[in-house]
Amino acid sequence: MFFVLSKTVGLLVKPLTWLIVLMMIALFCRKPKLKKKSIIASLTILLVFTNSLVINVALKMWEPAPVAIETLPVYDIGIVLGGFAHHLPGSDNIKLAETGDRLWQTVSLYQQGKIRKILISGGGIENAKSEGAAVRDVLIAMGIPDDDILAETTSRNTRENTIFSTELIATNYPGASCILITSAVHMKRSLGCFRKAGLNPDIFPADHITRHEKVYWAKWLRPDPAALLYWDRIINEWVGIVVYKMKKYI
Repeated sequence: MFFVLSKTVGLLVKPLTWLIVLMMIALFCRKPKLKKKSIIASLTILLVFTNSLVINVALKMWEPAPVAIETLPVYDIGIVLGGFAHHLPGSDNIKLAETGDRLWQTVSLYQQGKIRKILISGGGIENAKSEGAAVRDVLIAMGIPDDDILAETTSRNTRENTIFSTELIATNYPGASCILITSAVHMKRSLGCFRKAGLNPDIFPADHITRHEKVYWAKWLRPDPAALLYWDRIINEWVGIVVYKMKKYI
């Protein structure tokens, strides 16, 4: 029920859903006034939600700022949340999603001596090999010692990521200092879950969508279809936080 609720609400609040509904009304409605209003609303949504500047302002307000690695102390465990890769059946390799940056940031933190162990939290329901196990094998193949890699392989969502990871750490590494590594847009919800579970890690946001560099002003005026995808991700987090608060997960 929880899964269905979160996905249904998420679908209903997406700009692309609004756009499709309004265009259907404009196409099939026989009332001229309603048809005109639907067309105007469709164009307005299209212009606003494909504007790079608007989504960038929203993301800049939402995403935690990047963290300079050299400013960090040394942590016992770096917790990297799953959802960034899946095992390729019949191979010993993985395919990274658009959020795969969090894996390479984790490897960078480890190689620079900022984390002593890597905890990969990710199960999955589609593949024979869980995400955590598949990523663990890849890290070992990259030369990271087996003893420095922990894998939580049964979680299916952010809530389970936090519960199972917290239990693993409390059981095997009580009192360990931890840093949480996940996408910047996902950080607020995941950190809230960890704090609710009794763990208060520092954060290292990765996979920033916000553009921090200077951009030629005319580019902000050009419609960007990728902006709709970014709105999809940020709205998914807003909905997720509302639903998680309703369920008292954060």
